[in-house]
Amino acid sequence: MSISTLAVQFLDGSQQTYQLSGTGLRSWILRLDLLDEAEVSAVIAFAEQIGTGTFSFTNPVTGETAAKCVIAGEQLETSLVSELHGKATLGIEEVK
Repeated sequence: MSISTLAVQFLDGSQQTYQLSGTGLRSWILRLDLLDEAEVSAVIAFAEQIGTGTFSFTNPVTGETAAKCVIAGEQLETSLVSELHGKATLGIEEVK
């Protein structure tokens, strides 16, 4: 989790720091390896279906669900070296 802040220094030398984005929002990088051709196609279909829209994402580690997420930077990287050796990398960001 990251929180964006800005520090402002005044002419008298004092400084004030404040949050830019309210609360810290979560982000995840999903690196999927050893995918077969159908699984790579399913990941691509999901990204195309969602586009710039939002979706809910369940953190695979904690089990917590983020109700409103987007594909980070609207990017998806995939490769298929052989029939059973595909990879996909997908960034997910929680939004307000």
